[in-house]
Amino acid sequence: MQFPKASRFATPGPRACRLALALACGAIAGPASALGFSASSWVQGWVYTNVTSPYLGDISFTVNLPSVGTYWQPGQTATDLASSSFNVAAGQPLGLDPIYDIVTSGGQYGLSYSGQSLVQRVDLHTQVGVTTVDATGALASGGNSQIQAQASASWSQEMLIAATAARPTGSYGAILVGFQLDGHFAPDSSGSAYGQIYTSFTDLAGVSYSSSAMVSTYAGDTNWTGSQTIYKKLLFQYGTPFSLSASQWASVYGNGEADFFNTGKITSIEIPFEAILQSGAQEAGLGSANDIYGYVFNSATADAENTNWDFGNNGGGFTPPVPEPSVGAMLAGGLLMLGLLARRRMQR
Repeated sequence: MQFPKASRFATPGPRACRLALALACGAIAGPASALGFSASSWVQGWVYTNVTSPYLGDISFTVNLPSVGTYWQPGQTATDLASSSFNVAAGQPLGLDPIYDIVTSGGQYGLSYSGQSLVQRVDLHTQVGVTTVDATGALASGGNSQIQAQASASWSQEMLIAATAARPTGSYGAILVGFQLDGHFAPDSSGSAYGQIYTSFTDLAGVSYSSSAMVSTYAGDTNWTGSQTIYKKLLFQYGTPFSLSASQWASVYGNGEADFFNTGKITSIEIPFEAILQSGAQEAGLGSANDIYGYVFNSATADAENTNWDFGNNGGGFTPPVPEPSVGAMLAGGLLMLGLLARRRMQR
């Protein structure tokens, strides 16, 4: 696989900024507007240091190591590859840099990290590693400091499902999304990795909704087989754009490597009977629905459980909505009942 050339920092263009702002604020509010898409990749590192000072007592501080971030630009099918590395070598002369002297325990330990991340279409790639060594270059632990690094990749886009013959504008439905996390940790590593999918929208009445799902693992997880796919039912409203986002993080500390560069991705989307899915990724030219999301298909019936939402059952099953009576209707009904009771008493 050929990846774009690494860049130190890619500044988003004006259109990308507008799309990101629209996604964050829900500004794109109708089918006539373009459906937004944005993506970013990041690699970051930190050193956490704890020391005891004769004058200040126990103190701690964090050193933020150089980080690299890239953003998707219109016309691309991927973000630029975010790639970064940094090394704090052991055995350097002391007395020249007091921060170095403290962080490395007087030059006894060296700390380094490297990582890369990428969003390609809507596939998420993250890989990161850290090392702690002594003055001889052997892997070590101890000293005043611990190094940690993280690689992350994420995207967010707007989607729209218009009304169908069975479901009018303003009614609620669901999509069933398959999401896969794929990767592993090197032996004796310390760290974790997780992926998340998330939807949110504000309905025509101004009420905000969100739903999400996560898959995760950690170094030493005996139940992890190398990949896991989850399926999550996510709420939407017919005729109202909704945001679908996905993120993946891989993080390690001390010594170790997390290789989740194989990919975290959407594997399938089940949409309602006779519905058509429109998405920001498609409008951005990233491919057809099946190219982007693996397999997009319709439910067999309008009342299929996977693509209908029951608010009384945490989304499960399907209960046809029953309109709630208005306050005036309830008052009128109450007065009518009182009148009937009074009439019965008079007849007695």
